[in-house]
Amino acid sequence: MPKREYARSCKSVSTIVRTAKPMLPLIVIAVLTVSLVSIAIAAEEDFGGCEMCHSDIAEDFSTSLHYTGAGMMDEYAKFAAEDFGIDMDEYYAQWNCSNCHAATCEKCHVGYEAKMGHGDQTQEITIATCDQCHYKKQTSIFVGEIPAHGKIPIEGAEVAHPADIHYEKGLICTDCHNVEEMHGSGEEVASQLEAVTTKCEDCHNSPGKEVKGMPVTQFAPDTPSHKIHGDKLDCTACHLGWAPRCVNCHLDTRKGTHVMIDDFHLAIGADGKIKPFMNMTAAYDSAIHTGYGAWFPHTVTDKAKECADCHENPEVLCEGCEGDILGEGGSFIPQETIDRITGMAMPTETAEPAEPTEPAEPAATPTPPGFELIFAVIAIAVVVLLAKRRH
Repeated sequence: MPKREYARSCKSVSTIVRTAKPMLPLIVIAVLTVSLVSIAIAAEEDFGGCEMCHSDIAEDFSTSLHYTGAGMMDEYAKFAAEDFGIDMDEYYAQWNCSNCHAATCEKCHVGYEAKMGHGDQTQEITIATCDQCHYKKQTSIFVGEIPAHGKIPIEGAEVAHPADIHYEKGLICTDCHNVEEMHGSGEEVASQLEAVTTKCEDCHNSPGKEVKGMPVTQFAPDTPSHKIHGDKLDCTACHLGWAPRCVNCHLDTRKGTHVMIDDFHLAIGADGKIKPFMNMTAAYDSAIHTGYGAWFPHTVTDKAKECADCHENPEVLCEGCEGDILGEGGSFIPQETIDRITGMAMPTETAEPAEPTEPAEPAATPTPPGFELIFAVIAIAVVVLLAKRRH
């Protein structure tokens, strides 16, 4: 570049810098203002402003099932809706399905005002907090009632079934389900099967564990049934009191759904263990779709099932069940395995003690063997001796 042009370029740059320098603070302020307003708007729309202080929790929450609602929607999209040709995005919008999903933190943390600190009008997390969305399938059963969908009792189930033993002990949802399950882990998950990490062993295989000041009953590995089943069965396969079945779910009218009570089925979960599976039947126009999904109905009891409940009942083992297995990795129990389970010889019942009888007279004490012969010999000797004396 010629020296004259170079000098002209430098002079132009210097002029621009001198002109822009007084405006630089204004430019910085404008950029920051736009950024902060954008963040505030996004926070207000997504999390009610809570992410201003709790950005890490808000980031994790943005991919959680509570926020996205992806679990049930995706399962329908892959199975029933796929068969029926339903666009689930349109369906969710039409029926306002997203109303149950937590779009803001205050959906659960009622009373927290992000802009004013937390204030004093905060509300404790209780079962009622979870009831807003989970009453239809989880919390109602937990307290011993049929789900909300089952407004018309079927099979004479007009009275409450036994509540979950954890409920009877005074526990609520958050005593078992951890914060990560509520807020998410930051990783997207496809269903509850992946999102829920709580296991029975967290408390019942942790010596010294206490919950709300109560010592937790610990798993007893020496129990005969525990020895026999080992890791083949999930705890819930034996320790559930009852289970429902969702039938006649009309996806076109949203009416007609009923809940059948005491319909207990076992199948193989993604972890390879036999566990309860819920039967869900959906209808659309004249078509029917049946699916079975691994599901924990929150009806735990400390009294395990009897051997015959499964080993003499192939229906419980889902013999002849047909339909889609919802979720990844699950399967029905093979017929060969069902035949082997139902063909096993069950332990015989211990014979009851006989009714007490009148005490028998004591038996005569047996005499020593050969006593009669000795007595006879002695008698003969005495007779002989007397005869000799007479002579």
